[in-house]
Amino acid sequence: MTPREEVLSWYRAATQTILSSAPGEDDADAERTAMKDLLQRQAKCLLAIHDATQDSVPHQVNEALLARRLSDLVTISTSKFYAYRYDLLPCQWRQIYADALILTTFRDVLCSLGKSTWLSENVLDDVVAKLDRAVITAGGAGVLGAAWIESTLQLLERLSDTEQDERPAKKSKRAKHKDTRFSSEEPYGRPLVSPERACPLRKGWSLDRFEKYMNGATSPRPVVFTDLVAGWPALTDHPWKAPAYLLSRTFGGRRLVPVEVGRSYVDAGWGQELVAFKTFLSRYVSAEEARDVGYLAQHNLFSQIPALRNDISTPDLCWSSVPPHPVDPARDKAPLDVPLVNAWFGPARTITPLHTDAYHNLLVQVVGTKYVRLYPPWSKAMRPRGEQEDGVDMSNTSSLDVGVLEGWDEDAQGTSEERQLAKRELEGEECWECVLGEGDTLLIPMGWWHYVRSLSVSFSVSFWWN
Repeated sequence: MTPREEVLSWYRAATQTILSSAPGEDDADAERTAMKDLLQRQAKCLLAIHDATQDSVPHQVNEALLARRLSDLVTISTSKFYAYRYDLLPCQWRQIYADALILTTFRDVLCSLGKSTWLSENVLDDVVAKLDRAVITAGGAGVLGAAWIESTLQLLERLSDTEQDERPAKKSKRAKHKDTRFSSEEPYGRPLVSPERACPLRKGWSLDRFEKYMNGATSPRPVVFTDLVAGWPALTDHPWKAPAYLLSRTFGGRRLVPVEVGRSYVDAGWGQELVAFKTFLSRYVSAEEARDVGYLAQHNLFSQIPALRNDISTPDLCWSSVPPHPVDPARDKAPLDVPLVNAWFGPARTITPLHTDAYHNLLVQVVGTKYVRLYPPWSKAMRPRGEQEDGVDMSNTSSLDVGVLEGWDEDAQGTSEERQLAKRELEGEECWECVLGEGDTLLIPMGWWHYVRSLSVSFSVSFWWN
């Protein structure tokens, strides 16, 4: 079976599954019922085009109308993400959105393969982007689900590699960049870490010793472990410090990632966008003079792209028995079955403002260097933001801007008197700090306030558990 035949057969089976699913007669919402019916009619049209193409006979489908109806389905379901708070959005709208995007990619594939033996680069980029939107925005909802989307992306990547093997010029072009590494330069300097506030370095700890430390007579303090992840492939033979390797694990950089644009999520003008991984690298990470700061922050990248998950492993310490929140039982979360794993990737000077998490955290530094400052949960000088005008609870984030207080960043609003007052309030507070290098793991106990600043191009992985 040729790559063309394989991908068309795969999509036909998927569309048949969507078509055979119950249209939702029990849905009391008339608009959703109408949208599901419209979705199924478009699925029938796509099957008609596919079968006619395979038999080399004309079809009777109005392709322009099909494209418009699929676009309508995506647009209408997208609008619901803005009409509801995300956690209150009815799951049926997520399903309609995901299924409509999948059918749209089938149309893209049919149009492209009706004229050639394989997908053009532009079509491939577009198909991958739409499938990733179904995963990132809708959580992989839909009749087919996230597993089908991941299998489809793997299929497209495998078949694309087969096609590219016949194009030696492109292979040599890719190979030319295989040995490059992200710069380790710290262009904005490195904060001085005072010896009396430096997080202690530890190695060789057993799970039993760690549990005794976490559950001792006094609340645990931040500690840097230097040997927890030495065997990770991401640090050795699958180097995340190599742009070419990361591109190879993200379908040539086509996979979409959510990017925070702006210095900090508490700044005016801060925003978010979904961009291809290769665009994220070229626009924000590798650019010599990036216009804006872009940060891939707190994203479950490894669920979205399992190929990268194989390069890391959950530290054994994440399976330890650990204490609840040290000062506020109301902040305790339901026990996690498995740790929450997130990626943090960006250029120098990306920051996470002073904040606190509801879980214990092991922060692993994989690429570059990162400065971290920490204050205890019982500190009275943190100035929590509280609930904002839009109803968002920001009580886990401080109004203190460490970068501004230390003179590392400019302050567009506050006065020097206000900054000096805030610094005096912090002078008597317990404080720990460190600079994490590649292979270091920082323990951030539950409830500890922490400010994080990338000193170079930096890729970190956090493991939250309770």
